Amino acid sequence: MNEEVLIIEESIFNDQTKRLAKAMANQLDCRCVTTNEAKSLNVDDYKVVGFGSGIYFGMHHPKIIEFVNQLPVKDQKSFIFSTHGSPILGKYHDALRLALIQRGRTVIGEFDTVGYDGTGPFMIFGGGHKGRPHEGDCKRAKQFVRKLLPEYDITDLYLTKLEKKNKITEGHPNVYKIDSVILVGDKVTVNQNRCIGCGVCTEKCPLSVFDISDGKAIPNRELDCVFCQKCLTFCNYRAITLHGSNYDYIRVAIRHRKKFGL
Repeated sequence: MNEEVLIIEESIFNDQTKRLAKAMANQLDCRCVTTNEAKSLNVDDYKVVGFGSGIYFGMHHPKIIEFVNQLPVKDQKSFIFSTHGSPILGKYHDALRLALIQRGRTVIGEFDTVGYDGTGPFMIFGGGHKGRPHEGDCKRAKQFVRKLLPEYDITDLYLTKLEKKNKITEGHPNVYKIDSVILVGDKVTVNQNRCIGCGVCTEKCPLSVFDISDGKAIPNRELDCVFCQKCLTFCNYRAITLHGSNYDYIRVAIRHRKKFGL
C-alpha cells in the first residue's frame, strides 16, 4: 500500500464525497480516512494529503477546516476536492485553501463535482442532481489524481496485464494468476492478495454478488452486478475492481427487468 499519500474526507450525507474519495484512493493505492480517524495518525508523515467534503453554505464541512487549523505548520503538498449542489456563494474552496496555506501547505490541485442536493428549494422537485456523483464523476476523480500524482498511480492488472480472458460462466468466476497475484472474476474482479475476507462487500452489495470462501471474497454472482460501486466505496483494501462496459450496463437492465425487490 502507498504510505506516502493520505486522503481525509468528511461525508455526512449519503456518502457522496466518500464515493469520490474512495475512487481516488483506489487509483493511488492509499488510505482514505475520516477526520476522526485521521486524529490517530501523524499526518505530517505523509508527502501528500488530500482533503475533501461536501459543500455547506459555500464552504467545506467545519470538521475539515478545524482539522487543518490544528495541524502544525509544515511544508507539505495537499490537494482539495468536494461535492456540491449549485452553490450561490461561488468560491467554495477558498476557506479550506486559505487554511492549508496558513499551515504551510502547498495546494497542488483541486477537484469538484456536483452531488445530490436534498436541501431548500431542490426538495420541491425531490432533490437536485439525483444520482450524483455517478460513475462518470468517479472516473474523472481518478483521472484527476492520476494526472496530479502519476508517480503513485496504480494500474488495473486485469486490464493492463491479462492478455487472454476466459469465457464467463454463471456461478463459476474465472481465476487468473499474474506473476504472484491471483485475480478472481472478470466483470467484478477481486485481488486475492489484497482481500482479507472482512466481509464488508458481502454486507454492502445489494445484489449479493460476493461470497466469502476460505477467507477471501469471491464474486460468484458477478453477472448480477449493477455496477453501483458500493463494494469499491467500502473496501478499505482496494481489493475490488469493476470492468463494466456500455454493453454490460444494457445487459444488466435486461437481466433484471423482471426482478421485483432485493
